[in-house]
Amino acid sequence: YIARRANIEDGCTGHFWESRFKSQALLDERALLTCMTYVDLNPIRAGMSKTPEQSAYTSIQERIKDKNTRLIGFGPDDNDLPFSLSGYLGLVDYSGRAILEHKRGYIPENLPPILARLQLTPDSWLDELNGFKTVGFSAVGTVDQLKSFCKKVGKRFAVAHRLKPVLE
Repeated sequence: YIARRANIEDGCTGHFWESRFKSQALLDERALLTCMTYVDLNPIRAGMSKTPEQSAYTSIQERIKDKNTRLIGFGPDDNDLPFSLSGYLGLVDYSGRAILEHKRGYIPENLPPILARLQLTPDSWLDELNGFKTVGFSAVGTVDQLKSFCKKVGKRFAVAHRLKPVLE
């Protein structure tokens, strides 16, 4: 159905996918994360790059470098994936270190984990945790999140806790 519809829209005929490609239904978030990880690791598995942050034209590189990506977000909102970005980065890093016999590339074992390469260390986490107070802050989040929150509630924040901008 999808192939016929696309051919009508494009005014062409023929196969929608080449013979080695296929369409698969992703039925839940786990399937989506599996597919995303597979696609984000393709340049590494093909030996075209060593790390996810060096993988040109991938969504993981866009998520790391671009603060205002058009990709669906990670987080608790209705339209977000119920997963954290740092959790996804860790999942990709872990998966990319596995050596697969039928693939030539992998993330070298001697590289620090991606969270360390992006300067998301336990110390920076503890700094944020120590700076967090349960009383007195009107909002807690990254600068972009704080701006969005203020716009949504129609106020300027007087007191807020700004989280480290590593992945803003």
